[in-house]
Amino acid sequence: MFAGLDLGSTNSKLVIIKEDGSYTFKVVPTRYEPVKAGELLLKNTGEIRNLVVTGYGRVAFNRGKVVTEITCQARGCHELFPEVDYILDLGGQDAKIIKKDGQGRVVNFLMNDKCAAGTGRFLEIILTAIGDDYRDEDLINEENAVPINSMCTVFAESEVISLLARGTSKRAVIAGLFKTTAKRLAKFAESLGKPRKLIFTGGGAKYPALRLFLQKEMGVEVVVPPEPSVTAALGAALIARETGS
Repeated sequence: MFAGLDLGSTNSKLVIIKEDGSYTFKVVPTRYEPVKAGELLLKNTGEIRNLVVTGYGRVAFNRGKVVTEITCQARGCHELFPEVDYILDLGGQDAKIIKKDGQGRVVNFLMNDKCAAGTGRFLEIILTAIGDDYRDEDLINEENAVPINSMCTVFAESEVISLLARGTSKRAVIAGLFKTTAKRLAKFAESLGKPRKLIFTGGGAKYPALRLFLQKEMGVEVVVPPEPSVTAALGAALIARETGS
């Protein structure tokens, strides 16, 4: 078996590729202890022929070969969407736009990790505070979407609370949050070029309405992998198989 371990800031993911080419995955919360999360994921996995470790906690982990998450993300997405060149990854603490070539190799990338606004963790905090159904694709049709202007998580949460206190509907606030986030992500993504099609990964890609707002904002098709949070771990496992067999 070949393993890819992605020690992320919010969650840690393990992908195991079996000898027949099929793969399985597991996800656990990192809880600021990436090494502990990694060891937990690898416990009782059986004999692993090669391990590649990626993610923000990769350097602290003392097992396996270390590969950057940019490289692993490109490789994993190429396995799923070989015809798409651009990847937008919305993780817990940052956003990345990656351009890959026809072999799944990184051509260029940009990372935005200076501000939490618009990241997966930012969205999770605000949406949890609102406490309503935010997985409804029909939010894209909300005509009264209210933009969220604050760029700071704390101020944005206060802005949301104020809007709700003034009687703004939860749907309008949630739609506004997704619409505002999509605008920021689109501007960031297009700083690397104008894609014809875009792969959307990371925990942020689990929100269907955000994908639709992003698609509308950019004017291109946005595709989401079946498990958008494990693509870097999948790429790591594929690299482990390619370098360790």
